[in-house]
Amino acid sequence: MELTLQQLLDALAERVKRPAVLEDRFMRLVAYSAHDQAIDGVREDSILRRHASREVKNWLTDFGLATARRPVRLPANPELNMLARVCVPVLYKEKVLGYLWFVDADSTMSSTDIEFCTHEAAEIGAQLHRESVASLFSSVRLADVMHTLLSDSPLAGEAAQSLKEAGYIASDSGVVSVVVQAIQHPHGAVVDLEDVISPAVADFCQLLRRDQVLDLIRKDHCVLILSCSGDDDPRIGKRVDMLVQVLRSALAAAGSSASLMVGVGGARPCLEDVHQSFHEAWMSVKAATLLAGVGDVVYWSRLGIHQLVVKLASLGEQVPVVHRGLGALLDDPDALPLLETLETYLDVAGNAQLTAELLNLHRTSLYYRLQRLEQLAQTDLKDGVERLALHLALKVARMTGQYAPRHGRSDTRERRHPAGQPRQESPAAPAQGAPAPRQRVALTR
Repeated sequence: MELTLQQLLDALAERVKRPAVLEDRFMRLVAYSAHDQAIDGVREDSILRRHASREVKNWLTDFGLATARRPVRLPANPELNMLARVCVPVLYKEKVLGYLWFVDADSTMSSTDIEFCTHEAAEIGAQLHRESVASLFSSVRLADVMHTLLSDSPLAGEAAQSLKEAGYIASDSGVVSVVVQAIQHPHGAVVDLEDVISPAVADFCQLLRRDQVLDLIRKDHCVLILSCSGDDDPRIGKRVDMLVQVLRSALAAAGSSASLMVGVGGARPCLEDVHQSFHEAWMSVKAATLLAGVGDVVYWSRLGIHQLVVKLASLGEQVPVVHRGLGALLDDPDALPLLETLETYLDVAGNAQLTAELLNLHRTSLYYRLQRLEQLAQTDLKDGVERLALHLALKVARMTGQYAPRHGRSDTRERRHPAGQPRQESPAAPAQGAPAPRQRVALTR
């Protein structure tokens, strides 16, 4: 008869006459033996919270546990209220699956006991592997059901019913979808985002009741389905804030400078309709990524006029021509400075003085640019309908990648040029800007 992890750990603790704790490779508690000896604050905190604190993880990183293949003696750390310990890596085919921990405040754990623990760790590693494979099969099945649920498949209703019957989500509650996209910075430290996101989302899910959240983890993003009573449910904002905080802390602890873009779809009264919320959440992520001024956490229900922008952009090849005169300029790299000027001017409601300050332009140069744009686009900026069409066309072009301003997604109000006198351009030669790369962006997943 195969022993369980708990039985293996209890037998090991009995053999070496000291309490033992088993954690997985993310330093989350798996099992612990009975404790009949004094323990330190770190051990107590780990058992109560089910995982090591961020401060402890950061300190342990310096000892190279992730690559350790032999036992490691760790000194005491009074600042963390941590006694000296022995750590025995739990391996399966030379891959670290977890860690065995023994408090050894007086350094009395003998080399014979440590070697015995190393030998027994091999059996624990094999058992951990078997359990992780079984859990993976279960996770794969759950992921398949989640994929069906989040699609517009005719089987989505059956997927929703099976999840409710299994108790994964409360059957009588509404739901909302949340998508979190992690974006690695080109010059930042490269980390495996899935390795960081997965345990962080697991930590977040442990803070909620089992029937209040469902999650799906992918390489650089995650999808969560939260129970709620509607768009005005105050729990949504609190939970999203908590999720973002947990993920940002995990990224920081891993040394990653990746940024997070979060989209929250509209609430739906039943799980069968959550795919609509999921689609809105993805469009909100794209809005956060590409539109100036909307922020990094975007709620579909609060997008206002930008809902129209992203819906138009999501039509793909069927995007209507919002302003025919502007269309030719969008395809002309040399017109980029004019388009940037127009967008800034419209973003600040036609305030010429503020536009000139933001672009560090002389007012004469600004007026020339606007006049030139009116001529090329065959428009009249004194016409309110024309302004609306131009503004909408620029925002839709941003979302589709047809228009890529050099300043990126920064809020217009935050853009500043280097200190100095405003630029003044000759009316005979408008300033030319290097064309930004054009990239079409898919709005659905």
